[in-house]
Amino acid sequence: MERKRILVADDEPNIQTMVRMCLSTEGYQVDLASDGRAALDSIRRLSPDLLLLDLAMPILDGMSVLRELADQRAIPAVRVVVMTAHGSVRTAVQAIRMGASDFLEKPFRPEDLRISVASVLDEPPAEGSSQIESYDDVLGEVRQLLRAGKLDAAESELMRAGTIADNDPGFLNLAGVIHEAHGRRSSAKRFYEKSLVADPTYVPAKQNINRLRTIEHGGQSHGPVSLGDRSPTLSQNAS
Repeated sequence: MERKRILVADDEPNIQTMVRMCLSTEGYQVDLASDGRAALDSIRRLSPDLLLLDLAMPILDGMSVLRELADQRAIPAVRVVVMTAHGSVRTAVQAIRMGASDFLEKPFRPEDLRISVASVLDEPPAEGSSQIESYDDVLGEVRQLLRAGKLDAAESELMRAGTIADNDPGFLNLAGVIHEAHGRRSSAKRFYEKSLVADPTYVPAKQNINRLRTIEHGGQSHGPVSLGDRSPTLSQNAS
C-alpha cells in the first residue's frame, strides 16, 4: 500500500522534529515547510494527502494559506489540520469555515496528533453541504459527549457547530463549559459573558456565571454545570 504523504508547515524546528518523528513511526511520509509560501509550493509539487498547518508563520500565515487553497484551482486539493498556540474557539471556527478539517492546540500530545491525522485521513470526501447536520443536532451531540465525559470529542464537535453559528448563546455557553472543564475558569467566564451579550435572557449562561462567581468568592460551589437543554445538567465533578 502506498504511504500517505503529510506536509508539515511550521516555522518551529522543535515542532517539525516532534511531528516528523511521531508520524514517521506510524508509516506516513512526512515533508516539511517553514513558511506559508513554501507550503503552497510544496503542495503544488508533492500533492500531499494532508497538510498540518501552523496558523502563525512568516511570509504567509496559515489563514492566508487557507485562502490561497480555496481561491486557486491550480493548487491540488488537500485536507488540512490547523495547529495553533492557545487557539481560541473563534480562530479554530474561522479556520474550519475556510476549509480545515480539524485543529490541534499547542502544546499537543503525540497521541492527539496521531488521532487527528488518522481521523481526518479516514474521512470520506465531502460531497456538498447536504451532509451537514442541523445546528441543534450538533449541539445535542456536544452535550451528549460532555455527559459521557468525552471532553476532547465534545470540543471537536463544538467546532462543527461553530461553522454554522458561532455567535449563538448556546454555542458560547458550551464553549464556556469546555473551557471550565479544562480548568480555564477565566476563559470560561468570558464565554458565559459573551453568551449573555448575545442573549441577556439566556438562563444557562446566567446559572454558569453565577456558579463561577460563587466559586471565586466562596471557594466552592456544588451547583451543576448547565449545558443549555432540558436534560439533567452536568454535575460539576463530571466536568
